[in-house]
Amino acid sequence: MGPQVAKHVTFDLRSSRESVNRVAAMLSDFFDRQGLSDEVTFDIKLAVQEAVVNAAEHGNEYDESKKVHVCCELTDEAISVTVADEGTGFDPASVPDPTLPENVLRESGRGVFLMQNLCDEVRFNDTGTAVTVVKYLPTT
Repeated sequence: MGPQVAKHVTFDLRSSRESVNRVAAMLSDFFDRQGLSDEVTFDIKLAVQEAVVNAAEHGNEYDESKKVHVCCELTDEAISVTVADEGTGFDPASVPDPTLPENVLRESGRGVFLMQNLCDEVRFNDTGTAVTVVKYLPTT
């Protein structure tokens, strides 16, 4: 078996609500060109959409002078997507558990929970300005 070649795509998005739909379309296009089915990529696309919402809304506070940076890497084993914002960051441990009774009716706070339940790995950088979500590909 030869060396593994990763495939990459990167793009910058405006800090807007429209960017959520745009990132899904861009990732779908990239995954389609790689021959990956929606069945394989659905969860990671949804997780990335949540990450873009958090980056645009909480990180960049919808300041359109700030960008949301997305970098996707595909290997034979996994899809890895990093979403970074230009905000001040946050502490992921401070996000309340949305499954606790006192948080169930809250309007926000489910993005990180969804990412963790849709993906195999979720990692934040030290400053809380970037999240990487990883979905392992099924072995054939």
